[in-house]
Amino acid sequence: MDQMRWIKWGLLTVGISLLLSLGHPGARVHAEELTDAQTDGFLQWHYSLEQTIKAREEAGTPEGNLLFPFDLPGWEDTEPRPYRHLAISRAIMDLEAQWLLRGGNKEESALVALAHARNYTNLSEYDSAMVWYQAAARLDTLGLFRREIGVERLATTMAAGDSLGMAQLITNTLGASDLSDREKEVILAYRWLLTDRDSDSLGILMGKMESHPALLEGEVLFWHAYSQAWMEKTGQALGNLLTMVEKGGLSQGLTEKQRTWVLMAIPDLLFLRDKTDQARPLYEVMLESSLDELRIWSLYQVANLDFLATDFGKAANGYDLVCSAHRLGTWQDQACEMATMSRELERIKTEGEAYGAAQFYQP
Repeated sequence: MDQMRWIKWGLLTVGISLLLSLGHPGARVHAEELTDAQTDGFLQWHYSLEQTIKAREEAGTPEGNLLFPFDLPGWEDTEPRPYRHLAISRAIMDLEAQWLLRGGNKEESALVALAHARNYTNLSEYDSAMVWYQAAARLDTLGLFRREIGVERLATTMAAGDSLGMAQLITNTLGASDLSDREKEVILAYRWLLTDRDSDSLGILMGKMESHPALLEGEVLFWHAYSQAWMEKTGQALGNLLTMVEKGGLSQGLTEKQRTWVLMAIPDLLFLRDKTDQARPLYEVMLESSLDELRIWSLYQVANLDFLATDFGKAANGYDLVCSAHRLGTWQDQACEMATMSRELERIKTEGEAYGAAQFYQP
């Protein structure tokens, strides 16, 4: 190796040693360890998810994700509709006739207006659907269809990409004194604001929900914790996710992908908070997972932990496995680069022992 190369690697190793000395877990005070109930809940959650996916795959059933905005159906209807196109045509004619009926107290009922709105949603004519949802809301004076209209109107406005309409509807939701039975609206609001990266409005929504703790259950709690993680409130997000898993391995209304995210987020948040001694056992549990996403991500994070512990040889082996594994994300490209760097650092660490370099690699 020529002199310039030695200088470059010398600068690199000194920089990494400084990073390790500052960021090593031993340099900071650890909080209390996870409780037995939280650890057991994590294990149950993992086992339950594996069994759910295994049973679905054995039955040959696809994962139940829907296309209409954010995994929701456009309406609650399980009956077959072999002449659906005729219903849609009728809705179009009714909409045109509605202009002639105005002022004569001959408007349709809220139920019929809601049916027309759903037909337009089915046709992906979202602008027309929103006209009918507005009519349904105006005609529903007794509030009999408030829940259906609220959720579907919000979802249709999302599908139309109407940012101004969404701001108005979310403001209406936030301004409601009683949010009971409006959980689906709240979930849609969370997801829209996250997609729109509107941290200010998201903070207001989170504050509103924290004033209604009874509603922070199931999927609402999931999106609340997800939002906290996105806004880098790692301690609060971790606490809420541990609350979820502590309740057991049941789905709590979450999809498979959401449950998978919870399992990855808990050790990741522990890692971010320098609680690596608590994160590693959870990653190691998922190293044996039957789910590729959990297993390969955990392998990558364990390799990162080994790298931080200056066990470069072990880290390189882990990065190699991640690099050659089934393709899941661009982060695997980073693993390929890290494998090369780790081997070079291990070589320098070994060859540098005679020159007193070992002091830079003490955990």
